[in-house]
Amino acid sequence: MKPFEYDIENIRILTFEMLDLVKDQIHLTKEALLTSDPELSGEIMRKEKRVNSYEISIDREIEDFLALQAPVASDLRFAMAVLKISSSLERIGDHAYRISSYVFEDDFKITKDIVEILHIPTMFDEIDDMLINITDAFESGDIQLAKRVFKQDKFLNKINKKLPSIVQDYQKKSKKTDVEYLIYLSRIVGKLERCGDMIKNIAEEIIFYYESKVIKHRKKNKQITRKLEKSENN
Repeated sequence: MKPFEYDIENIRILTFEMLDLVKDQIHLTKEALLTSDPELSGEIMRKEKRVNSYEISIDREIEDFLALQAPVASDLRFAMAVLKISSSLERIGDHAYRISSYVFEDDFKITKDIVEILHIPTMFDEIDDMLINITDAFESGDIQLAKRVFKQDKFLNKINKKLPSIVQDYQKKSKKTDVEYLIYLSRIVGKLERCGDMIKNIAEEIIFYYESKVIKHRKKNKQITRKLEKSENN
């Protein structure tokens, strides 16, 4: 049987390698989109297979770890957290793949003004910074760094929420509007917003591992409690 410490270290290495690969995917996706480079987008789509392979490898390692080592306490939390982290990373990779496929399959040509108006480069930069933050937080155990991601996710949510009005204003001002083009760009904004959600989920798992606190659904649970208390008082 492999030493206990070896299993944990191997899982950690695989997780950080997957994080680095997904960060690279996001960086390359931004470059492929903004330069309308179909060759680069094809490279990103091929790398998606590697992201999927990492998730499968991590799942198998954790299955063996749980079955053979029967971990408890923090080691069990580690295994549970990494399972969810790898799943979220795989979904981020999926979104990068789909954005790249627009460039690869549809000969997608970016117009600089509308891309800037929709804040797409800004969203990519924010996601890149969020991925760096969760990587550093997971490596160092810096909970405050993990929590910083929540504010960044809210920033992405605000951009996505303003999207309909931004598109509407652009259509009014633009002499020539390609509706299909705007639909594609709107989908990209939506996918980037969902990447932010996935990174926030990863931050929650990091906090769960280091602090043994489940913060997911906490806000919603408080709202439910208030409503029940208000109902009882009435």
